[in-house]
Amino acid sequence: MGIVVLTMKASVIEMFLVLLATGIHSNKDMTKKIKRPKLTVPQINCDVKAGKIINPEFVVKCPAGCQDPKYHVYGTDIYASYSSVCGAAIHSGVLDNSGGKILVRKVAGQSGYKGSYSNGVQSLSLPRWRESFIVSEGKPQRGVTYPSALTYSSSKSPAAKTGKCSYVISSKYSEFVNRVLGGSIEINIGQAPLMPARFS
Repeated sequence: MGIVVLTMKASVIEMFLVLLATGIHSNKDMTKKIKRPKLTVPQINCDVKAGKIINPEFVVKCPAGCQDPKYHVYGTDIYASYSSVCGAAIHSGVLDNSGGKILVRKVAGQSGYKGSYSNGVQSLSLPRWRESFIVSEGKPQRGVTYPSALTYSSSKSPAAKTGKCSYVISSKYSEFVNRVLGGSIEINIGQAPLMPARFS
């Protein structure tokens, strides 16, 4: 009888240990950090100006080679939105000429922008501009959702990109233009004043 009791105690202890081990293992699964989805970072070219991007705050990846003087930068620390985003990032020291991710935040326009030479980039002075931006390291801030695709201002429309029409015409004259020019243009229907349309 003593052997039977010991065997039962051993089986109960074994079951207890199995349940304990299983519980600990499932608890580990429950306490694992929930992985956030990886941020898809849009890549831009060196010549993209902050003013062409509508998003108020975004993370982008700049390519290598944006230290070239043909990518104009206006201001120091706070840059006019007419500046190259990637050129401003190099000027500010956030990036070097090898490129990388940056965080861009739009701010109010300034009454003036002072040019300076920094990190191999000569920024220019500008009297006043309607919108500004600042750049910082491309680490996303906690609790902020950044766009995986950028929204560009209307001048980035397909017609503007392909150079089909460099002026907006009013809807009043669209039938004439379509009939005479074959209908392969983009027309902005609105109250825009008629300007000479130039096609290339």
